[in-house]
This record gives sequence, structure tokens and C-alpha cells, in this order.
Amino acid sequence: MIEVDKVTKQYGRRQQKVTAIRDVTITIREHEIFALIGESGSGKSTLAAMIAGLEQPSKGKIVWRNIQNEPVKERIYPRQRTQAQMVFQNPDRSLNPYWDVKDIVAEPLILKGVSPTKAYHHAAELLERVHLPLSMLARRPGQCSGGQKQRIAIARAIALAPAVLIADEITSALDPETEQDILKLLVALKREQSMAILYITHRLETISGFADRMAVMKDGLIVEEGQCEQILQAPKTDYTRALLKACSFA
Repeated sequence: MIEVDKVTKQYGRRQQKVTAIRDVTITIREHEIFALIGESGSGKSTLAAMIAGLEQPSKGKIVWRNIQNEPVKERIYPRQRTQAQMVFQNPDRSLNPYWDVKDIVAEPLILKGVSPTKAYHHAAELLERVHLPLSMLARRPGQCSGGQKQRIAIARAIALAPAVLIADEITSALDPETEQDILKLLVALKREQSMAILYITHRLETISGFADRMAVMKDGLIVEEGQCEQILQAPKTDYTRALLKACSFA
């Protein structure tokens, strides 16, 4: 479904260039949950932004179904951005605090050309799909809990039925019970919408029994990739073993 082939991402110019991603190759398959693991600053979010079409690789290519994304200056990939939707760690940065929830969730549909009446009706269906009461349609983000705001962000992200949902550290600020509820929701949505999920986190303890496959990033490199449970039970690199030791798997 998505093939990242020897991708490098650099920022800055000439001698001041900083390499955030270096020669990364991974494959994300249809209808799977793929976990991308690593500490803060390892390059996870940069890689996700390139997969979503929000940034371009400096080198290498990303083949997204039949769309080949190569570094072309000032190029935008509208279809890619429709097919890959992102949910971020802090929902407050992506939810307009002055809008009602119904307007937030309906926005991508209206921008796509759906009539407001149909968009608001679909927004209500989307809230039910993420297990929120319809009474929340009239609320604003400031009247919602952290877990509710993440569900709202997820509802908006799935409004256009993307082929892949990119979840970037979306549970890191939530309490353990709410975190588990969100993970269960993602599993259900993957099945209901026949989509893949790229789940980005620095916490390995959240992925056991949740993700199908995983890759571990360190300093912009993929240091390990494979079946999730296999890596958790028998990691091949010292770095992965150190991550496991630092969490509840130790």
C-alpha cells in the first residue's frame, strides 16, 4: 500500500543542513496497524508528515498505491492528503476553539463539496462511530475532556474515509483507562472502515496485542522492523532491548 524507499529528509542549506531522516525503507500494508516506535527526536513525526504528503523527501521516494511521490519543488499532493489523514498528540492545536464540534467534524466534507445539510448529518454519524453522544455536536472543544477531543479529532480525520489514518502520539497525554479506550476505538475503526493505521509512539507498552507490525527508529534510522509480538519477545538490537527495559516489559 505505502512503500517508503530509501527516503532521506534534510533541513537547512549547504553546510547548515540537518538530517532528520536517513535512508529509511519501510512498507505499510493495507488494513494493518503499523507501529512506529522511537524516542522523541528520532524522526517519527517527520516520516509521518512525508507519508501524509505534508512534506517532501530530500532523497528517495514514497510510492503510495499508484502515486509516486518524488522530490519535486513546490509540489502538492491533494489526493495523497485525502487518502492519508493525521491525528496529532495535542488536539487543541488542530481543533478550532471557536467552532462547535459539528462544524469541526463537518469541515472536511464541506471543503470536499458536500452540502452543509448532508455534512452535518454525516458529522452526527461520525460522532456515534467514535462513541460520543450527539449532545456534543453543540459543544466547543474547551467544554470537552482530553479523551473526548481526541475522539473528535479522529471523527474529523475519518470523515473522508482515508485509506490510512496516521495517529501521532495521540494517547501520550491521556490517562491509562482513556488510552486503552482510544486504542480499542482505533482497532474497531480499522475493521469498520477497512483502513490501515500508522501508530506513532515512544511507549512500547501500548502496542502489544494492538499493532500487527512495527519499526523502531533511532537518530533518523530504522534499526529494527518486523512482526510486533516477535520483536517484543525477541528484540535483535540493543536499542530495542533498552526501550523494552525502560517500560513495563522489563
